[in-house]
Amino acid sequence: MASQAIDAGERIALVIKKTIHRYGIEGMLRSTVRTASVRHLGFGGESIRGSDGERLDILLAAAADLETEHTRDAVRGLCEAGPGLLLLVDGPDALDVPWMATCGAQGFLDWSELEPRILADAVCDVMAGKFYVSASLAQRLVMRAGRVPQDGPPQRIPAGAALTPRELQVLRLVADGLSNKQVSRRLLISEHGVKRLVGNILAKLNCPNRTLAAVRARDVGLLPV
Repeated sequence: MASQAIDAGERIALVIKKTIHRYGIEGMLRSTVRTASVRHLGFGGESIRGSDGERLDILLAAAADLETEHTRDAVRGLCEAGPGLLLLVDGPDALDVPWMATCGAQGFLDWSELEPRILADAVCDVMAGKFYVSASLAQRLVMRAGRVPQDGPPQRIPAGAALTPRELQVLRLVADGLSNKQVSRRLLISEHGVKRLVGNILAKLNCPNRTLAAVRARDVGLLPV
């Protein structure tokens, strides 16, 4: 959710067939940090495996382009050597669940949500070893699984997990995409204080990151859908 900076030393590889999509991704990454190393890997197992000798920090791939088992195995093998895998998907209906469960991906980002700030957030989370799911995709997955009721009263958060008025203020701003620094300026409190409040929110909502916390908050009626 928060806008983050990608480290200048990161080495990012793309596995994206469509030239216009690839150039768009490259432009977003370079606008986030101009000195990041961004390169494109060719298609086919051997082309992808040919990068084994080069250190990569993250592999960003279009899930729809990984059509063959040969290419998928190559991506899986490359990621076993170190880089995190961030997959761009066309909504939850496009997810190949059996393969997704074994590919080792650390992040899933819906094409419909793709913009520089969200892409930077996803890359930073994967680089930090966190699991990333973009907000819209997470919500749609939960709804498709039938865990979000379509009618009736909103779900309730566990007893004792009620947020304080200040935590609710922070949650609303975080859900709008503001960073800790931006929240600090908006509420006139220290950035350290914001970080502590965000930690409280994640703990109370039992969520590992800000994106899922915003989805959870909407599900239980703390935020408007």
